[in-house]
Amino acid sequence: LPVKKKPRTFYSAEQLEELEKMFQEDHYPDNEKRREIAAVVGVTPQRILVWFQNRRAKWKKLQKLRKYPASS
Repeated sequence: LPVKKKPRTFYSAEQLEELEKMFQEDHYPDNEKRREIAAVVGVTPQRILVWFQNRRAKWKKLQKLRKYPASS
């Protein structure tokens, strides 16, 4: 059976600020921490999990770019 995809979650500037702050502290928050962040941000822990996965991917990409700057 096809799984219904959740609509994309859009975060406000305030929510993103909070998420980014948490990300700087810890790239891999555990269950407990995710629940805390979810409560503060006002979304489900599952959304937090996904946000951190995406944020880590973005971070890795940026690290690569820093190491090997694209020659213009």
